[in-house]
Order: sequence, then C-alpha cells, then structure tokens
Amino acid sequence: MSSDIFFVAEYAEGAASRSAIELATGAADLAQKSGGAAVALAYGPGAASAAGLGTFGADRAIMLGDEGSPAVSFAASVVAAVSDAQPLAVLAPATPNGRDLAAALLGSLGLPAFGPVRSIELVDGRVRSEQATLQGSVITTSEPAEGVEGPAVLLVLPSTFSPRERAGSAKLSEPPVAEKGPFAKVSVVERHPAEARVANLEEASVIVAGGRGVGGEAGFELLQQLADALGGTVGASRAAADAGWVPYQLQIGQTGKVVKPALYIGCGISGAIQHRVGMQAAEHVVAINKDPDAPIGEFADLFVVGDLFAIVPKLIEQIRARKGS
Repeated sequence: MSSDIFFVAEYAEGAASRSAIELATGAADLAQKSGGAAVALAYGPGAASAAGLGTFGADRAIMLGDEGSPAVSFAASVVAAVSDAQPLAVLAPATPNGRDLAAALLGSLGLPAFGPVRSIELVDGRVRSEQATLQGSVITTSEPAEGVEGPAVLLVLPSTFSPRERAGSAKLSEPPVAEKGPFAKVSVVERHPAEARVANLEEASVIVAGGRGVGGEAGFELLQQLADALGGTVGASRAAADAGWVPYQLQIGQTGKVVKPALYIGCGISGAIQHRVGMQAAEHVVAINKDPDAPIGEFADLFVVGDLFAIVPKLIEQIRARKGS
C-alpha cells in the first residue's frame, strides 16, 4: 500500500465543485503527514482542467473523463485507479454522486468504509475518523481493524476541510485501463435540472431552514428572502417537506441531507433529534421559535423566542440596510 491520499473531484459546468476544492486541501494535509501525494480522481464537464486543483494542494490528477455522464459511469475507472495504486485512503464527498462512487469501490474491492465523517487524522500511519452515530447522540472515533487490508474509503461531510490556496498545479495523467462491466451500461435517459436552491444545499455556507412553525409555502417565501439577503439557501425539516411546502431535496435530518454550514438559522423548527443529526455540525446555530422550551434552544448559539413572522422581516430589513441594498 502506498502513502498517497486519493480524493474524488467532481466537475460541473466547466468548474470544480466546492467539495472537490475542499477535499483537495484535506487530502494535501493528510498526504503531507503520510509522506505521499494528494491525488484527484477528476470527472465531469471541465475535468480536463483538473491541473488547477494544484492550487488547493493536489499533486496529481487522474482525469477519468470530462463528459456529462452519470457519476457511476466513471466507477470502473475509479475502481481500476484505486486497485492499481493502493492508496492509504480515498476521500469522497458525502453527496449522492460521492456515495455512488464509494459504493462501487466497496462492492468491487471489499474495502473498509466510514462516514459520513466530520474529521480525519493520521495516527501512527493509520487513518482515524470521527462521526456522529445513534441519531447524533454519540460521537465515535473509528479506524480500520487490525489485519484489514486495502485503502480506507471515507465519505466526508461538506466544510470538513477549509480550502487553502497555494502556488502550483497538479500533474495530469490518464487512468489505467478499466475492464468493461455493469457500470459501463449506465446511461442518461432523462435530465431534470434541480433548482439552484436545491442543488446547492449541501455546499451552502448559510442555510435558513423552516419547520412546521413556518405554516406553509408563503412562510417559506419569507425565509427565501432572508436566505437571499444573506447569500444562502433554504432548507427544511421533515415536517415541512411531508406537508408539501418544499421539495424533499431540501429536507435536512436523519432521513434527509447532512449539512455543515457556517451559519444555520432555524425558523419554527422544534429541533428534535432526527433533525439535529443533519445540522449539528453547523459552526453557528441561530433559532427563532415561539416555544421557549423547544429542544433547539438547548444547542443553539443564539435562541430568539418570538414570532418568526415579526422577527424575520425586521432581520431582512436590517441586513439589507447594512448592505446598502
């Protein structure tokens, strides 16, 4: 096994995704400690420019393909590259595409897997990760068991690593020849582009989330105004998604998405453990709720007790005034 750290780098519309940039920095930090190289597994429209990941720490980039095919169609190349190089670890974003490619590695090579993780370190040359379990009530530290061979595959939460720029570029290379298999049969039948607010939820640095207390679609229009003023996006609890007020793609929690924004504003959300597990890694949590005993008040950094329909418009007004808009 080598000391290299591989990471999955998704490209879309000609540019590297936020997750690719974050993982480039994270892989570089780990590779510096392991004595290896940070190597990108780049795919998607724009992957031909993956040398640019060197700006964020990547030493090499294996260009899997720059066509707009489903992520899983690149799985055979990912499996071949990892099998050939035997890196110390493979970092994949905890997104639908990242999960697909990680699953392909597990199923094809039988590798140990962890995640979604919120921190990774090397201890005595072994990969150790931290993740939340039991609906977020327990934080566990895990590493491959003694005697388990092969790279560790880790699904990494957004914002686990903070991108850092440096001078340099990554050396581009082609992947090893992959055997044709079931992955090659994947094709695009239809495309239904997601709304920007849905597509960017997992990578958003600011999220304004609404729950049952928002009351309906009109209430979410107000939250969208606040999100726009802050340069963020809107999320929701399961109760709001079940009510049909927002698409299920905006649901945050145990059965929805796991997010890690710099700022999370919960409006009319009780903060039950099922929702908390999806947003507890947020750097700062602000809650607005009429119920002074709402569970979210127990872990919010700022808990505002009051009517969100009186508070949020004033908040939007103040933000816009300070921004001069």
